[in-house]
Amino acid sequence: MERIKRIILSGMPIVIIGALLYAGLFVKPKPVGSTVEQPLIERGDVFYGIATLPDGGLWAAGSNAKILYSADAGTNWRRQVVPGHEALQDIAAWDSRRAVAVGNEGVVFTTDDGGHNWTAAQTPKSAFGNKLMRVQASQDGSAWAVGSGGVLMRSRDYGKRWESVGQGEDAAWNGIAIQGRHGCIVGEFGRIRISTDAGDSWTSVASSVKHSLMSVRFNEAGQAVAVGLHGTVLVSDDGGATWKPAQATTDEDLFDVAWDGKRWIAVGDKGVVLIGGEAGSDPVKWRQTRLAPEDRGWYTGVRGQNGKYYVAGSRLGAKDAGAL
Repeated sequence: MERIKRIILSGMPIVIIGALLYAGLFVKPKPVGSTVEQPLIERGDVFYGIATLPDGGLWAAGSNAKILYSADAGTNWRRQVVPGHEALQDIAAWDSRRAVAVGNEGVVFTTDDGGHNWTAAQTPKSAFGNKLMRVQASQDGSAWAVGSGGVLMRSRDYGKRWESVGQGEDAAWNGIAIQGRHGCIVGEFGRIRISTDAGDSWTSVASSVKHSLMSVRFNEAGQAVAVGLHGTVLVSDDGGATWKPAQATTDEDLFDVAWDGKRWIAVGDKGVVLIGGEAGSDPVKWRQTRLAPEDRGWYTGVRGQNGKYYVAGSRLGAKDAGAL
C-alpha cells in the first residue's frame, strides 16, 4: 500500500502539468454576461453647443469631438461618431437629416443622414487663429460661422463648401445672427457689425461697452439682443443699427441668448439665467433666475423649443419654460 501511495504522489506533478497544458491549448474562455459599453457622458465631458428641431430632435456638441443626438426631446441620447478629437464649440441643424458642427482648429463637420456619418469640410484658414465659436444654419441651405482671427465665413450648400467673407484680424468674433437680409456679428472689445444685404457687406456700428460680446440673436420683429461678459445685455429695436444697455441684473459672464417666440433667455456662468422681453415688460428690464435653486454650473448654449429650454455647458439640461 505504501509503495502504491508513493507511485501516485510521485506522478501528481506530471498530471497537474498535463492538465494545465491541455487547458491552455484546448479550453477557451467564454464571455459571461453582457459587454460593458462606454458611457455616453464620461467624467470631464462638457458640451458647448446645442441645436433643436421642431419634431423634438436635439443635437449636442462638445469636448473631444463628441456629438450626442436625441430623437425624443432629450429623454434618450445616443453618441454619433465624428472623426478627430478637437473640441466642438457649436452645432446647428437645418432638419432631422442635415446638421453642421464647428470647433477648434477650424474644424467643420457636416451630416446629411441624421448623423450616421459626419464628414469634414474644407474651410478657409486665418493667419491669426482658427477656433470657430458659433455657427448658424438658415432654411435656404446656407450657413454662417465666426471665430478667432476675425473669421467670418459662409456656406451656400449645407456646409459642404465654405468661403471667407471677412478679413483676418487679431480679434475674435464670438456670435452671429442672420435673419432674412439682416445680419449681426459681435465679438471682443464690444465690437458689433451689421449687414442689411444678407451678409454681402458688413458695417461697424457704435457699441457702448468694451467687454467682449459672446452671442447675438434676432426675433421675428427685427429686435436684437446681444449678451457678453460681466453681465452685459444690449438691446436693439432697429435691426442692430443702434443699441442700448439693459438694466444690470448680474455681474456674471453671459455666454448665449435665445428667443423662444415669446421672450428672451440668456445663460452664463455660476448658473445665472436672465429672462427679458416678456409680454408687457420693458425690453431693457430683465429678471434673474436659475434652472435650479442650487445650480452653479456654467452654460454656453441655450435654445427654446416646444415649451422647454435646453442648455449645454458643464452639463446638458432641460427646463419647462413655464417654471422660470
